[in-house]
Amino acid sequence: MASPGKGSGVFFRFVLIAVMLAMSACSSHSPSPAASANKVAAGTYKVKRGDTLYSIASRHGWSFKELARYNGISAPYAVNVGQTIRFGGAKTTTQTRTSTASKARPVAATTKVTLSGWAWPIQGTVIRRFSAADKLNKGIRIAATQGQPVFASLAGKVAFAVNIRGYGNLIILQHGTSHASVYGHNSKLLVKEGQTVSKGQKIAEAGDLDTDRVQLYFEIRQNGKPIDPLSVLPAS
Repeated sequence: MASPGKGSGVFFRFVLIAVMLAMSACSSHSPSPAASANKVAAGTYKVKRGDTLYSIASRHGWSFKELARYNGISAPYAVNVGQTIRFGGAKTTTQTRTSTASKARPVAATTKVTLSGWAWPIQGTVIRRFSAADKLNKGIRIAATQGQPVFASLAGKVAFAVNIRGYGNLIILQHGTSHASVYGHNSKLLVKEGQTVSKGQKIAEAGDLDTDRVQLYFEIRQNGKPIDPLSVLPAS
């Protein structure tokens, strides 16, 4: 099988968007736990430092996938400081009322995540390093053996667990309000979307789906922006 190239990278993004839209459509028929009676129906919110789409959606009673679809934000759901997030009518005149309602509601506690405490998701040799210049390779690739255990690098919640052409069986974990990690080319997924996992928990088995050798594609994002995993992982 060929390594994912430019075409598969583009297709990867397209499929993720399609999956997000399909799931959002389903959730509109069956409201998720995030959508509550306190759901903010109109207004806007300016993204602040440390915010993620998931944390914004939770504070305003929305499903983050529903909010992403409404604002045209595709996976991995990155938001930027100063960006305007719309709720319902999105009229600026309702912004103050929205903000007040948001502050009046109890905010669910979130796990504080920093760049310390990350663990290697799998033991193996790094066969491809992070490159800021390569738009299709924002992580590292680690050599593995078929079926080798893949572990959660940090405690978090499963945002995505799906088969994506070009990346095989893919998992995206959300860590707190500002971090996410990505695990690709797995032969088998052992967790489901919405599941909470602990650091070091086995979440998948390594494989060679949509690549030329058994390996794990691993990525870390901070506030939606990819960073070099080797800069935060312990020395091997």
